[in-house]
Amino acid sequence: MARTASPADFFGAAMGLLAGPGLPALRIGRLCREVGVTSGSFYHHFGNWDGFVAALLDHWATEEVDRLLDLVRREKDPVERVELLKGLALTVPHDAETAIRRWAGTDEVVAAAQLRVDDRRREAVREVLAPLIADEQLTATLAEVGLSLLVGHQQLHGGGPAVDLAAQLDQFALLVRTHAVVVAADA
Repeated sequence: MARTASPADFFGAAMGLLAGPGLPALRIGRLCREVGVTSGSFYHHFGNWDGFVAALLDHWATEEVDRLLDLVRREKDPVERVELLKGLALTVPHDAETAIRRWAGTDEVVAAAQLRVDDRRREAVREVLAPLIADEQLTATLAEVGLSLLVGHQQLHGGGPAVDLAAQLDQFALLVRTHAVVVAADA
């Protein structure tokens, strides 16, 4: 019996290829071998390469922005929301995102998706910080600092030596707390 694959199987394989050998390995034949199916399965799900890229980018945005924001929104305590966001930032597939950022430099569709993801992340951080910081401009500035920390980490260290992103995020959270107007007594 032939193996069936879901679009999620292809997305997982694609992110793994991007994180590992990188964009040059992201080809239909290689994806199908990674998933263990024929190219017919690929074409059944996506129609063509452009359809796959669009679906992959949508999946990435949903998983790495929408899903994480949904988790953060479930937390009612504003200080705990910052801590949760900080922890979730560590789960982002940084090596794959580094490859996506490189890919965005050569493909306008990927570049547009990258900008959308960055904009959505910026807004997500603003949403998390807004209950803690009364000044909207400061909230916007700190959201930009948070996004810059994530992007900078990916650009400087993606695929390179391990850097303690957790320690950097701890410093970001400390910066937020120094500006917070509502802070839990034990924070």
